[in-house]
Amino acid sequence: MKPLIKTIKGKIIISTLLFSFALSSFIAGISYKVYDDYLRNNLIHSAELSLQVIADTINNDLKNIFSLADWCQANTTIGEFAMYGSKNAKQKITVYEYLNQQYNTNDSSEYIQRVLVASNKKEFVQVVTIRYSSVVDVFDVVENLDYFEAALNSNPYSFSTGFVYDPFKIKNRLTILPLIRPIYSLYDSSIAGWVFVCISPELFSNAIELYHHSDTESIYLTLSGNTYLYKDGSFILTDFRPEFFESNSNRNITTLFNNTLLNVRHKQKVFYVTRPLNYADCYITREIDVRELFSQTKFFIGIIILISLFIVLAGFFMSLILNKMVNTPVSKLKKTMAKIGRGDFSKDKTIEWENEFGEIGRGINKLAESINNLMNTRLEMEKQKRDYEYQMLQSQINPHFLYNTLMSIKWMATVQNAPGIAEMVTALSRLLKNISKGTKQFVPLSEELNLLMDYYTIMKYRYGGAITIDIKNDDEKLLNCGILRFTLQPIVENAIFHGIEPKGAAGNISIHIFRNDSGDLQIDITDDGIGMDDEMIKTVLTDKSEIKSGFFRKIGISNVHNRIRLEFGEKYGLSIKSRKGSFTTVTILLPCIPCAGETKPDI
Repeated sequence: MKPLIKTIKGKIIISTLLFSFALSSFIAGISYKVYDDYLRNNLIHSAELSLQVIADTINNDLKNIFSLADWCQANTTIGEFAMYGSKNAKQKITVYEYLNQQYNTNDSSEYIQRVLVASNKKEFVQVVTIRYSSVVDVFDVVENLDYFEAALNSNPYSFSTGFVYDPFKIKNRLTILPLIRPIYSLYDSSIAGWVFVCISPELFSNAIELYHHSDTESIYLTLSGNTYLYKDGSFILTDFRPEFFESNSNRNITTLFNNTLLNVRHKQKVFYVTRPLNYADCYITREIDVRELFSQTKFFIGIIILISLFIVLAGFFMSLILNKMVNTPVSKLKKTMAKIGRGDFSKDKTIEWENEFGEIGRGINKLAESINNLMNTRLEMEKQKRDYEYQMLQSQINPHFLYNTLMSIKWMATVQNAPGIAEMVTALSRLLKNISKGTKQFVPLSEELNLLMDYYTIMKYRYGGAITIDIKNDDEKLLNCGILRFTLQPIVENAIFHGIEPKGAAGNISIHIFRNDSGDLQIDITDDGIGMDDEMIKTVLTDKSEIKSGFFRKIGISNVHNRIRLEFGEKYGLSIKSRKGSFTTVTILLPCIPCAGETKPDI
């Protein structure tokens, strides 16, 4: 008894179990990866949404505060005050009332600790809540700030100062975010004064507290290069730099917004999700510790293990069923039979198993071998048939008898001083001698040209020298290339009888022999006869009718074309280019194969 592993049953059981194990492992791995990516993406999307809400709130409040500063820059009353100062107390009160009205109607006034409008005339008007009121020398304090000039001339405005101490509160050190904008003259671009807005950090902390409730995840605020960690209601300066984060385009994590920045640290255990604010180099960042996901994945891993065990058990029971089936051998036999149906009769040793199916496989291989032998025999018989037809063509004019007779006529013409007759009889005798040499079809081009010139000699005397032939050979080595016998003569004969003779005048046939760009042998035969139209060209290449007026019957142009394609392939053969009443060029394309004049070599 054969070992189990060598039986079809054993192979089915083992392969099915291996497949089930591999499938379960693959499904488990993919499922875990998908679930893990889902949780990560879900956390990131949640962080994005909360950050976007925080960012929108901050952007809206900053927009309102900037609109107040813009109003101070654009208002003509404020502009006149900045240029000329106040003429009297009433005018200064009017400026204050305008400023106070804008302050009170601003939707974000709760985050404005102080708004101060100052003139180059050393006068100022300010609106400040009681909590932040103080008595200091405004001009001495503000204009001596180390960031005053940079902030005044910043365009677009940059919060590069970050949070700073309120310069007006010396005793109780409170932090603010300063906004300093110039007030230009009403008549030119000179600076007539400035507006100083003290923005409370509560603008940022209130938005964060409202939409972020996690105690384990940190929030960072970046203001033009200054990054603060928000902790216990305060902003602590850190060296964190979200502006150097990579974009999310190269990660397998999808984000809700294209301009969301991601940073992965500590071997992908900590993610930093960053949303930009509407102001230069300002960001809000949330830290996500993905290690919190592990507790959620434990239950899912247990489910995956159970599913994997179920798949393996199912595979085992399926293997017991499949051992009664023979799908693998049958599939292999079907593929082999399909290959035979496509014409591939090569022997397939892989179907000769050491079992009953192997007997069938050996029978299929023997059948394929028999069919292949039968087809080869058939092809050989077809080739012999063509040779026999060629021999029958030669025998039609009994060349040996005629050759001996013509030689006698030649000597009689020579004795009687008739050189034309002697030359024509000599050419005819050489033609017959070439025919009587044997049945070889593949000859050197030089031999085929000699046969053509013998034929031309006969035609020259027949038409009284009215027909001329010019032969141009670009390379003497091409004369050794092989060509099918009786390829040139039928084409020249067709040019004489159907091209030159019908026009009733002298004609010329030129033959150009050269190697084309593809390295093949090309022979162009051109006559200046009556030409042909496209329909006639098609007829000439496909017509199987015999040439009745020619010397060699049953060898027409279509016959030459078909013989070349049969011997060398569809790439080769004849092509015709002609112009009615002008010319006809027949192009012969052959592979350039050296020929010693015996038989056609294998190609």
